[in-house]
Amino acid sequence: MTGLDDWSYAKDWAPEQIAYASAAELAAGRLPLRAQWRLAEQRQRAERGDPGAFTSDLTVEEFAAIRSVGFAPVGQVLGTAVYQFAAVYQGCGFIGASPAGAPVVGLQLAQASLDEARHLAVRRMRFECDALGGDGVVGVRLGVLPFHDIGLEFLAIGTAVRAAGAVRPPRPFTCDLSGQDFTKLIRAGWVPVALLQGVGVTVRHNDWSQRIQSLSWANQELVGATALIQGARSVARTGLARDAARVGAHTVVLRDLMSRMYERKCLSGYEAHDRIAEVVLWGTGIVPFGRKHRPHPAATEPPLPMLRLNPRKETG
Repeated sequence: MTGLDDWSYAKDWAPEQIAYASAAELAAGRLPLRAQWRLAEQRQRAERGDPGAFTSDLTVEEFAAIRSVGFAPVGQVLGTAVYQFAAVYQGCGFIGASPAGAPVVGLQLAQASLDEARHLAVRRMRFECDALGGDGVVGVRLGVLPFHDIGLEFLAIGTAVRAAGAVRPPRPFTCDLSGQDFTKLIRAGWVPVALLQGVGVTVRHNDWSQRIQSLSWANQELVGATALIQGARSVARTGLARDAARVGAHTVVLRDLMSRMYERKCLSGYEAHDRIAEVVLWGTGIVPFGRKHRPHPAATEPPLPMLRLNPRKETG
């Protein structure tokens, strides 16, 4: 992204002018003007050593943990993207009665939109980290909120940190590891690369076989529903592996899995409904680093002192 001082002269503009210029900045892959001004002011306070120069949502334990491996927080960072999902459902692929039942069909447009929205929020969060002079973001939390009934807001929020040593990553890393887990990872000889995700969205027509099973009193597997959710998870795992390969991660520390299933009226003209499954996997891609780049021995934890609470008397 460009320097944050490029738009300092625009602070006296009318709100409409600022909004128009901010939209142009977003379209160019940068941050809105007010975000750029806020980050520039925060970085200047930090460079002057002013009190309260940084904010974070780290706990005391997390703060102490990351400091013990040579990192310090530089500020809380946020990325957001509001998306409208108007055309994500293209139909179920069901063309009539079949002995094999309805197929499981991937909704490519929905998958691509969900994937793009989260990646955009994370990318803007990383831009804020870069603007503050940070080397990475820890404790990232991802969220999705309804936005005034017109769309969904995708959020990524975390704490930017900076290493005390001379070794700098080529670009800020992102991870959803807590401060303690981040510290354990560094001491084990690994470093985070990027927050990764895989998205799978599949649809299956609620055909005659599924309806018959639903009306039965017997305890049994709902074969169609199993195939639907398995298909979505398979697509999500493939997307996660592709994301890991893109950033060069050796492995992924899987943090969470979100899945949901809902129904929609069939678009193919049938009276029944279609069932849609959404699965999202996310975690942190990590790579090993050389021994010469590991934290200084002084950063390792000393052994805990032990004190006997009930000392036994020495007998002569």
